[in-house]
Amino acid sequence: MNNIVDMTKEHAEQVAAIESATFAEPWSRSQIEEICGKYGVIARVSLDDDGNVVGYYSYNVVCGDGYVNNVAVREDRRGEGIGKALVKDMVYTASLCGLEGLTLEVRSSNARARGLYESFGFEVGGIRKRFYQNTEDAIIYWLNVGGKEDFKRG
Repeated sequence: MNNIVDMTKEHAEQVAAIESATFAEPWSRSQIEEICGKYGVIARVSLDDDGNVVGYYSYNVVCGDGYVNNVAVREDRRGEGIGKALVKDMVYTASLCGLEGLTLEVRSSNARARGLYESFGFEVGGIRKRFYQNTEDAIIYWLNVGGKEDFKRG
């Protein structure tokens, strides 16, 4: 069973490894360390039974909304429901913080991530043309979390 906890600097090396394996423009370890415990940033990790990071997310709180930076799961652990647990936790923490909504961008080609977000009620809010390396569009998603009572109960 995975345990989702606040990200600390001790998790940064493992988070950076997942970042590097997942994203074309990954955050560095020092950038990850900077967000740990930073005011206005929610950053959480999913840990396996041995305390290893298997996934994480972070978002910035901006004007009453959460702007999602990244959500990622270690490649060898994908398909186990970790991403779903992380997104559920993300929506739950946003509701606890009193946020109105969450927003994020997803590569237009990332059908798996798009399906995950849509299963939680995220809706397409627009497109950022050639957002990724000036070649691929980003789909902008929004979710109103203000009335998500089912997430508030955990």
